[in-house]
Amino acid sequence: MKVITLTSDYGANTYYAASLKARIIELIPDAMIVDVSHNLPAYDLLQGAFLLQSCINDFKSETVHLIAIDTNLLIYSDILIGKTGNQWVIAADNGFLSMLSDEWDAIYKVNPSVYSLKDLSPEKNTFTILANYILTGVDVNTFAKITLPKIIFNSLKPVITDSQIRASIVHVDGYDNAVTNLNKVTFIQWIGNADYKIFYRKRESLVKIDSNYANVAQGDGVAVFNDVGWLEIAINRGQGKSLLGLKLGDQIIIEKQE
Repeated sequence: MKVITLTSDYGANTYYAASLKARIIELIPDAMIVDVSHNLPAYDLLQGAFLLQSCINDFKSETVHLIAIDTNLLIYSDILIGKTGNQWVIAADNGFLSMLSDEWDAIYKVNPSVYSLKDLSPEKNTFTILANYILTGVDVNTFAKITLPKIIFNSLKPVITDSQIRASIVHVDGYDNAVTNLNKVTFIQWIGNADYKIFYRKRESLVKIDSNYANVAQGDGVAVFNDVGWLEIAINRGQGKSLLGLKLGDQIIIEKQE
């Protein structure tokens, strides 16, 4: 099975996603195309990395993930291909790969002869060709070479000290739940058996992370780890972001209690 996922900031009312898919179908008629999202805020690499990181492990077949966010090659010059297991991620050298993971089997820089820096749509005209090469078994070393990204970000990682975690809201889902960059494994390793308190506004706090939204009364605030392990701050059957006054980039502070 040849699988290609698409993550972009194209928006809902454009032809860009359809045009990109048409190009994929032309090159790889038997490809299965999966949309991660096309409704990200413009240039929002952080949310794009969060969404792909949340689902990339669900793809078991060899899969190529095309990142059509902030791809202006006059700014970034290089196209990168990150490989982890049988998953391949193609993006401009804009920091996306470093946000997505710090554990790659290899990162490749595509040979400049393959593309034009003046291309206004490299994801359509070049990323698709690269995806076709990968999915048809062309040796990546014939069109790219091992490299390190020029731009490194660590935005999907919370700040952790012995007594405190400072997580950030990196996504607001369709239910208006505010999703943070703190995962369950990291939290459990950090907290041990200690008590803790979660501060999500200056004077608002929670004293535990529940296993289900319904563990609190309708309309009450709740903290849960979602199905892929990210900490969410929500309102049971309500609009968490709106009612709690939270927004992208806000900090959620967890403090150990003595």
